[in-house]
Formats: sequence, structure tokens, C-alpha cells
Amino acid sequence: MNTSINIKHSVFFFALIGILFTGCVETIINVRVHPDGRYTMGFTTKGDSTDVFNNDFPHPSGPDWTTHVSKEKKEKDDIWTMSTQGIIAGSYIFTSRKDSLVALQHPIQVERKEGYFATRYTLRNVFVGRQVYRKYPAFGQSLQESDSDSTRWLDEAFNYMCSQAINNLQNDPATSIEEGLAERVENHIRNTLARVSQKELFNELENKQAFIDQTLRPFSRDLPLGYGTLLSKATDAYAEELRLTNDLQDDQFEYRVIMPGMISFTNADTISGDTLKWSFG
Repeated sequence: MNTSINIKHSVFFFALIGILFTGCVETIINVRVHPDGRYTMGFTTKGDSTDVFNNDFPHPSGPDWTTHVSKEKKEKDDIWTMSTQGIIAGSYIFTSRKDSLVALQHPIQVERKEGYFATRYTLRNVFVGRQVYRKYPAFGQSLQESDSDSTRWLDEAFNYMCSQAINNLQNDPATSIEEGLAERVENHIRNTLARVSQKELFNELENKQAFIDQTLRPFSRDLPLGYGTLLSKATDAYAEELRLTNDLQDDQFEYRVIMPGMISFTNADTISGDTLKWSFG
């Protein structure tokens, strides 16, 4: 008598790296891995219209995905629900290169490997953190202290934006300047920000271009014409990154996974029946 043994083992690895959330908008992510290795993925976000449609955590779009939007009345408020679902295979990045700096990164990878005695499924989904305390520690602290001065982190955050923007300009031959000059400009911006009060800086940055032009005036003979404009535009992506990081503190996430066969390893918060669950926010 011949006996065929086909045991399915599933491995799921989920990583949440340093994300700082305190939340009220809810997003539920459901993943069901099929025996052929493909997987159905669904995103459901619920909240008021401002929260659902602000693109803090955009749903995937394109030919692989379908989206449905509905609204219900709850007491005096309108509650909006956006649901997106698709069937995909292998790896999926979700964000394009142009918004990779700003958007919350959460790439997923599903692998199916057939062996002599077993078929092994592995799912990895990594939510990449915003690295708030590395980039602007004072801002990270302010998110934890609701009664703190809401602008005391501004000089630190703007210095980070300018530093990164200068680095980006230096990496492009069309906009780079002499390395020693770039270092002097960066140090001058840092020292200028250290001398300005948070309240003054808040008012000055209402016109960011004018503030940067004024700050760079001592270098007017050394810098190429229009460098201040280039620097101001180069900070835009980092300003948007900070805005999104601030807005994400209003988001809560629940992540649910169903895998084929037996689970041999997982770092799930809880397991309910055949569903692995994680919550963060």
C-alpha cells in the first residue's frame, strides 16, 4: 500500500518597528493565504470623512484591487467606511518610489515551498517605524505629553529637514556645491535656529522661503543663484513626512491572518481559532 503524506506548515512573521501611535481611526487588515500560495488581502478603515480620506494610511489601488466606500449615520455623526480587497501573490510593496519617504512602509511577502513531506508557507509583513526619536526626539516626546508646549520641538525638526535637504542636493551633480561650503551652510542654519525662540520660529516659518533666503544671506556671494529656492523645495518632502507622522498618532490598526495548515511559528499577540491577531495603536 502506498501512502502519500502532505503536511502543511505555516510560518508567520510580523514586525512593528518603533511606530508611535495613540489612535482613534481604525484600520483592520485581513490576510488569508490560499493553498496555492496566493493570498487575499483586505483593508477596512472606519472613521469620519477627514480621517478616512486624508491618505495617512492609503489603501492600495490599481488593477489588482477593488474599493468600496459607504456611509452610515451614527447619532449626529457620519461614519465612513472604506474597504479595499485584492488577490495577489509573492511580494507587494504598496508604496511607490516617489512617496517612499513620506508614506508608512508595510511591505508583505508570502512564500510557498513544497517539500517531500510538507508544504511550507511563510508570511512576513514589516511595518517600518517612523524613527521619530532618531530624527526629532523633542517632537517624539511631545506626542507623549499632551499638555506640553506644542512648538518646543520646531527648531530641532526644521534643522533635520534642512540637513536632509542639503544632503539630497549634494547627492545630485546638478545641485551640489563645494563640500566645505555645504558644511558651513548646514552649521549656520543649525546655529541660527538655536538662537531663535520657538515662538519667533513658528511665525517665521509661515513663509519658509523668506526665512531660508534670510538665513542664507551671509552666503549670497558663494552660493549659486536660486540655491535658497532649491533648498526650500527640497525640505517639502520632509515637512510632509513630519505631518504624516503627527497624523498617524490618530490611527489604530488590527491585523488578522489565516494561514493554511498548522502554525509552526508566529509572534501574534493572540490566536482565536484559526485567526492570528495583532493590535497596535
